[in-house]
Amino acid sequence: MKDLEWFKKEVVPYLTDYEIQYRFYSEGDFGTLTQANFNSKRKGGGIDFWGLGWLGVDLYDYEKDEEVLNVLLEDNEIEEQDQLLEKLKKILLSDME
Repeated sequence: MKDLEWFKKEVVPYLTDYEIQYRFYSEGDFGTLTQANFNSKRKGGGIDFWGLGWLGVDLYDYEKDEEVLNVLLEDNEIEEQDQLLEKLKKILLSDME
């Protein structure tokens, strides 16, 4: 399962044009919540890593004025969570080329 440390290690080093903020909330709908929010002139979004294993990802393309991703996955959807994070990584990294 991927988590905030995965994001920091595998994605953040390549997001040179992005401002990144991290937030932590001790009480949320699905346990503790750790967020990574990222914004550039072209795209912005965030990842919600919930303590009970849920995962939320949103991504917006400012240039096209459209939502690219807006997904919330349950704790038992591990394979789907991994696929979603890999998809996000691929979109963000392709944007850096």
